[in-house]
Amino acid sequence: MSTGTAALLRRETGCAAKVVLRNPQTAFLVVVLPLLYLFVIASIFDGEQVHAPDRSWTLDVSTIMTASVVVIGVVSATFQNLTMTLVEDREYGVLKRLRSTPVPAPVFLAGHVVTATVMSLMLSGLVTCLGVLVFDVPFPGPRIPAAFVTVLVGALACCLLAFPFSVLVRKASASLPMAFGAGLTLFFVSGNFFPGKDLPVAMRGVADLLPVRHFFLAMLTAFDPHTTGAGFEWGHLAVLGIWAVAGAVLAVVFFRWTPTGEE
Repeated sequence: MSTGTAALLRRETGCAAKVVLRNPQTAFLVVVLPLLYLFVIASIFDGEQVHAPDRSWTLDVSTIMTASVVVIGVVSATFQNLTMTLVEDREYGVLKRLRSTPVPAPVFLAGHVVTATVMSLMLSGLVTCLGVLVFDVPFPGPRIPAAFVTVLVGALACCLLAFPFSVLVRKASASLPMAFGAGLTLFFVSGNFFPGKDLPVAMRGVADLLPVRHFFLAMLTAFDPHTTGAGFEWGHLAVLGIWAVAGAVLAVVFFRWTPTGEE
């Protein structure tokens, strides 16, 4: 990457971050709501142990939900937020005008991806601190590198999937409900809100095909105090990688730069 391109990327990342920080609606959905999920559910089930997903032992609900809410926060900061941003920029003509400016389109889009990824890492840290300090969740310690890599891979996959999904949203006013609805559906199907409950066979089959379930299980390994070794779930990370590649390919083929109705 040349010095000029790097400088442009830093500028675009800074602009994208300012847009997020100046929007109270986005700040609530991306930052406050995931923390609220953890606080409410962990407070209700404080100290209760349940069967851990894909494991033969029990874990505190707080530990399971901390891992789960890290995933929810990353999906919110990447897939949901980026979908809304892309649709609004497209429908309001920002993306169309961008192509006639000196700023390379890939750099503009990369700025949003970098911003979403940094937000994911920061939010993951906040969720972890809340779980450890308030609900006595065991600190991951030596599994921090695994958690870090899992967040990065999951964030990249969710960012790249936002590009093709944005094509399905035809109006700017529909970006919030469709992005939020799609995210909630993924969370429910993947069992993020049901610690200790085994998914029905049919739902489990669907969840195993989707990225969020694999993201959740990989993150849970990093938080599970029974985990031996570094805590990397290479199989689940590979699935996330496949989804990232699929999202990139679909984005190249189907991504739209002009408002709906102009093509």
